Amino acid sequence: MLRERLTVARSALSGMSETVRQGHLPARALAIGDSRGLVRALFLASAARADLLPYLRSERSLGELIAHTGCRRPDRLRAWLGVGADLGELRRRGDRYRVVGIRGRALAGGDKLLIAHYRSMLEYQVGPYAEFEELLADEPGQGRGDLGRYADDIARVSLAAAPFVSSMVRNTVAELRPARILDVGCGTGIYTKVALESDPGVHADGIDLAEDVIRSARQELADSGLSSRAELHVGDVRDWLPSSGNKFELVMLLNNIYYFDRTRRQELYRELGASLVDGGQLLVVTMTAPGSVAAAHLHFMLICQEGTASLPERAELLSDLAAAGYQTIEERNLVPTEPFVGIRARRVG
Repeated sequence: MLRERLTVARSALSGMSETVRQGHLPARALAIGDSRGLVRALFLASAARADLLPYLRSERSLGELIAHTGCRRPDRLRAWLGVGADLGELRRRGDRYRVVGIRGRALAGGDKLLIAHYRSMLEYQVGPYAEFEELLADEPGQGRGDLGRYADDIARVSLAAAPFVSSMVRNTVAELRPARILDVGCGTGIYTKVALESDPGVHADGIDLAEDVIRSARQELADSGLSSRAELHVGDVRDWLPSSGNKFELVMLLNNIYYFDRTRRQELYRELGASLVDGGQLLVVTMTAPGSVAAAHLHFMLICQEGTASLPERAELLSDLAAAGYQTIEERNLVPTEPFVGIRARRVG
């Protein structure tokens, strides 16, 4: 027995020595850690996409899971469950499984932001990196179509910064006491809702290109009893504004200026300014580049889409507003550690 143990130990030491000689040991150790994190993210992303974890809040047998999913390859299902069990996201007792991991339980409980976050990994965050070489060969304007295809998930993922943005919206509404607000690219309607809840005298218009997202936003406002003070529209704000004839005390561009062509942002600011009453204000909130890994990743994702989306630089944002006839009256960082800014600007002249 002792001889066998010594043989195993010598073999292990020999393997370690060979590993050191063949490559960069610290880099390999880090790569192993990276791969474990990737496997966890991929497992949770596939679970969110398949919507399996809510079913696993109660312990289920493999047979029950086969029936629930209509699975024709139980070997693959068992292997997938094995990944979850070894990650600690699932508890395995024989052929019975239950979700137990912190992330997994949050997904099973219906955390919409987390569900969208993990779904987005499989659906569009991986794509630009996987297709990097092909994307380098694209003509200007060509690229991926993720922004339209996954609009709902993208809108939900952007809600990670909602507490910080909501605070600035509330403060702005409390100070201005606007009668009418325009929420450009209103998405899920969360900030339209925040503005309406901040002042019972406010009426809001919201507009977004994605019909499905607007449908969800309308339902959210109706469920909150706010729909009588809000009108949500599907379309491009640049086409809608001239025909609406509405004037606003406050126009909000929250987490979406990067979707507009860099060369036409000054023009957009001017068009929005024309819809403001005298002394009206524009509120712009956006991630800027450079400044963090998250900002760099988002900028890369945007650049790889069809069209001309890109994160603005902070100095560029301020200079564009000034050139479009605005005076900046407030500028602040909203999210600690991130280049995420909120700017209030007053139309002058």
